[in-house]
Order: sequence, then structure tokens, then C-alpha cells
Amino acid sequence: MKKLRSIVGFGMLMILLGACQGESSDSVPEPEDPDPTPKPYLSILPTTKTIGSDGGDFSITVSCNTEWTAEPLCQWISLPVSKGNKGGSVTIHCDASTETSRSGEVEFRVDGVEPIRLTVIQGDETFTNPLGGVPDPWIIQYDGWYYLCKAHGNGINISRSKRLSVLSSTQTVWPAPVDENGVKPWNTSHVWAPELHRIDGKWYIYYTAGRPSSEIGGHYYKQRSGVLRARTDDPFGEWEDMGMLYTGDSYTEGGAISADNTAYAIDLTVFELNDQLYAVWSGAPSTTDDSNQSLYIAKMSDPCTISSNRVCISRPDQPWEQVSSRINEGPAILRRNGKIFVVYSCNGSWTKYYRLGYIMLDETKDPMIPDNWSKSPGAVFYRCDDTADRDGVNGVGHCSFTKSPDGTEDWIVYHVKNRNDNSYTTGRSTFIQRFSWNADGTPDFGSPVGWGEPVVVPSGEVIE
Repeated sequence: MKKLRSIVGFGMLMILLGACQGESSDSVPEPEDPDPTPKPYLSILPTTKTIGSDGGDFSITVSCNTEWTAEPLCQWISLPVSKGNKGGSVTIHCDASTETSRSGEVEFRVDGVEPIRLTVIQGDETFTNPLGGVPDPWIIQYDGWYYLCKAHGNGINISRSKRLSVLSSTQTVWPAPVDENGVKPWNTSHVWAPELHRIDGKWYIYYTAGRPSSEIGGHYYKQRSGVLRARTDDPFGEWEDMGMLYTGDSYTEGGAISADNTAYAIDLTVFELNDQLYAVWSGAPSTTDDSNQSLYIAKMSDPCTISSNRVCISRPDQPWEQVSSRINEGPAILRRNGKIFVVYSCNGSWTKYYRLGYIMLDETKDPMIPDNWSKSPGAVFYRCDDTADRDGVNGVGHCSFTKSPDGTEDWIVYHVKNRNDNSYTTGRSTFIQRFSWNADGTPDFGSPVGWGEPVVVPSGEVIE
């Protein structure tokens, strides 16, 4: 019996040793071989190109990891080489044109990837950016006119032009109030980023202002958002100051509004969804903070009254939003096919890292629920020429959107930082350019055009 126990014990020992050896080689799976066919990708730059009526050749860059093909979708565009393996430079040829303006497309395809289209705009009239030295440019189209609204000193100016590509001289429509007889208005200084809106047949201007920064140690955390209402149907006429808008966390209907019960709030804009008006702005966590700016939303009971607590819908939580500062600001509304985009600027506006991203909402969902918004996977509009001794495109941001005169083209209006000097001293300038749409319904802004680069005028623009 003892011998049997010894044999059994020896056998068990061998089994255990074998099991232990097996554990080291068999029970732990070997890493799988890397996928020999990685997921295909395709991109092109630029996605929109403008050329003169003389035609000729130009090149674009294809980024791809597999075979691609390209096909012109109109007869006046041709490709000497219409397919390739992986990326590289691709030449596009355009015939000369006798038309005032025309557009065509080239479709690039890769198996397993949504096709991408290059839009080619050809015309006999061009303009060059910048249009002027206006930061935070806001242009709205109404009744055949393009209205520009801008801050001018401690006041707000407006101009109008029949041409989107031409900025006219502005005139002051509202000067900020001044301290008088011991009364210190909240909005005497630092007027920023006014926006002209037409809502239910009336004109409104949303703007940012505050007290002199010298009163608060050089800071700007007293900046708040206010609204003006036109007394007539003429935006160049008299305006009424409707006061500060509520941008805090303890809303009470009919309650007093002041800098003490609201938080830092700049760049306010509005949109309507399902008969409900909403305000969206850039704000900070508290009444004594002007850093770490996020995007907030609130309901409005009318164009002059916010009627709810604010809700944060975007924080600068992605690496591309945190290159220089943690800032989301300058929200602008873009809508198409049941989707609402809040296109915003991130990083410091005084730096060369300023750029655009967006958050997106399905119009069937509640905009007051943060999880209903989705953020772009990366920056969607950025360029830095990194010029120190000459003007160039050194960061882009704070945009607005409009249409060409005939309504067939989408245009983005934005400012560029002129130099890479990490300050505002060398100025910011207004640019405009066309943009298109991706197959998934998201905007495709392409790449910012260069300083002085010829651009075909908007479709339907009359040259006088």
C-alpha cells in the first residue's frame, strides 16, 4: 500500500510538473500576429480649390495606405493619372472657361472607405484675403445685403455691402455707456465680439463688455454678455440697451441680474430649435474666474431673457484643445440636414495654436443634455505659416457662416493671426472662403487659404 502510494505520488508529481511546464508554454496564448491588412484610410488636401478662367494644372496631396482611384465628375476636368498606390502628389488639369463661374468635382475612392470629393471652383473674377483687419468677424446676410458687425473701441459698428468679398466702411450704432454722477454701468469697457441677429422680424445685437480691467488687477473676469434691441427696422438706427443676460447657476424668474450672481460669459450666440430659443456662450466656472473656458447653453424665454441655469456642453478636454490654454470660445451655429453644429475656437486666441473644432447635435434630441452632443475627433480647421517678419496665417478662429449671393455655396468667415508673436500687437485679419460637406453630413472646411491667395468670388456676386 505504501509502495502504491509512492507510485501514485510520483505520478501526481509528474502530472503537476507537466502542468506547470504547460502553464508556461501552452495555457498563456501567444500574441496574435499583427493584421497584415490594416484598415484603409484616405484623405486629400485641399478639398476645395479655386482657379482662374485660363485653366491649367494644379496639384493636390493624397494620403492613403492602399490603392486608390479618382474620377472627374465633369468634362472640363481631367487627370493625367487617375489611380495610384498609397499617397503622393496628384496633378489635376482644368480646361479654360468662358463662363463667369463654374464648379466641378473629382471623386477619390478606396475600397472600404467613404469616397472623398475635391471641389474645383473656376471663374474669371477673383479676390484675395484678408478683406480687412477685423477680429471676431460676424457677417449676416439679409434682404440682399451682407451686414458686418464689429467692436470698435468702446462701442459697436455696422456696415453693409452687396458683395460678400468686399467690406464697406462701418458706422457706430451703439457707444458703451460711461460712469456718470456716481453711477457705474456694468458695460463701460472691453466691448468684444458683437453679433447682429434678426429674430421674429426684429434686430438684436449680442455682445460682451465689462468694467475696466484696471479695477480688478488687470483681469477680465467681470466680462458679461448683454443684448441690444433695435427701436426700428433699420439696423443703422437707434438701439436700446436691454441689459445683462443671466449666465449663472442659481436662476430665479424675475430675479436681479448682476456680475455678482452670474459668471464670466463672452461670445454669446443664439439659435432656435422646436420653437425654443437657446443661448450658447463661452464661460468660466465662477464669478471670479476667466480661465479654463467651456461652452454653456441655456434656454431663453425671449431674445432678451435667459430663463434657465446654464449647462456645460463642451470642455477643453482633448489634447488638441490644450496646446496653449484650456479654452473653448467663439461658438457659431451651423445647421444642415437635421444636425446642429456648434463650431468653436480652442487654445489661446493670442497664439499660433488657435483652431476650430465642433460639437454636434441631432435635432431630435434635447440640447440641454450634455451627452446628446458629440465632439469632433480632432481640429477641423487650422493653419500656421509660422511667420515672424511678414504677415501670414498663424492660427485661425472665431468664425461665422453665410451663403453666396445666389444661395448655392456655403462660406466661412473667420479671423487669422497675422504673426506668430504670441500677442495681439501685430493684429488679426478677416478671411472668407468656401467650404463643403462630407458624405457623413459633417462640414468639410478644408485648409485655410493663404495670405494674398486668389480666390474665385462667391457664386452670384455682381462685380460693379
